[in-house]
Amino acid sequence: MSAEVDKNNTPFLGFKPTVLLIAGCLSLAACGGSDTSAGASGSSGSGGSSTSGGTGTGSGSSGNGNTSGIRTVLYEALTPATDAASFVTLLNTQGAQGYRYLADENFSGDGNATKSIFVKDANAVYTYQTQSAVSTTTDFLNQANAEGAQGYLYQGQNTLGGNLYRKTAGSASTYTYTSQSSATSEGAFLTEVNTQGQAGYWYYSPVFLNSQSVDIFAKDNSSSATYTYDALSPVASATALISQMNSEGAKGYRAKGELAAGTDTFWVYIKDQTQSPTFTFQSIAPQTTSAGFIQQSNGLGAQGQSYFSDLALGTTSPLSVVSVYFSATNCTGFLCGALNPLTQS
Repeated sequence: MSAEVDKNNTPFLGFKPTVLLIAGCLSLAACGGSDTSAGASGSSGSGGSSTSGGTGTGSGSSGNGNTSGIRTVLYEALTPATDAASFVTLLNTQGAQGYRYLADENFSGDGNATKSIFVKDANAVYTYQTQSAVSTTTDFLNQANAEGAQGYLYQGQNTLGGNLYRKTAGSASTYTYTSQSSATSEGAFLTEVNTQGQAGYWYYSPVFLNSQSVDIFAKDNSSSATYTYDALSPVASATALISQMNSEGAKGYRAKGELAAGTDTFWVYIKDQTQSPTFTFQSIAPQTTSAGFIQQSNGLGAQGQSYFSDLALGTTSPLSVVSVYFSATNCTGFLCGALNPLTQS
């Protein structure tokens, strides 16, 4: 079984319907620091909390300008913003340079200092804007669909600035959102996500609205992609998990994370049915300083590897913590690169 961890190796709740306030929080500072709630969950960021999407469905996998044929990946760790205005300014400054915001992350080796982590993995520039946080499903869908019609993709909630949205410059993508009550069993979950997937909607994450868990789905209206999902039993070791990830990856399924639905817990995998990619995963010892993390991530990024998450694995304390990276081949679209380390959306 895996658990969310930050760079303090502290398990925290994540990709589960019962912990959506954490899953929806973008900034560690906005979440009130590193979360220390215990529990099983899926993928995590290398720090406390995280959100931010991947390349965007329309951004493709062209790389960041390297002509060697390898989709190189670059990361930066910067001083985080402390208010809503400077947060958006920071993201837009980085976005103009081709960097997407991933998370504010805490590093124990730096005296628990927090850094904002950005990734550059496509020939694209990004703009960000925020809208007021909302509490009902109707208000959320109205807001997200209005933003989506302008080409802005939902990135999650940040108490520094409400709901965050990101747009890829030059992209023709517009987005439509829908919702369903969160499933209460593995079978119900698979029925729900595969039904939505055949209509072109991918599973974003559970979100806490109307004082309950709601599953949110997003669709790129410029894409003909449809999605299918697998659900597999959790495993207790890094070796077993990487083996499971690579077995699914060979079939074109990208790991999303470990999810709890009712009393069922399972690893979720997603596949774009309109293409035939492969995903290859590996685990490595985690870094506890921001400099170490950037050095590790950029070293692997030069080889075409993207950061997936830190995972705590095992059934007894202390859990074994590993950093997971992956590469994608024959792949186009948002599933090809680094995504939100918590929701993998």
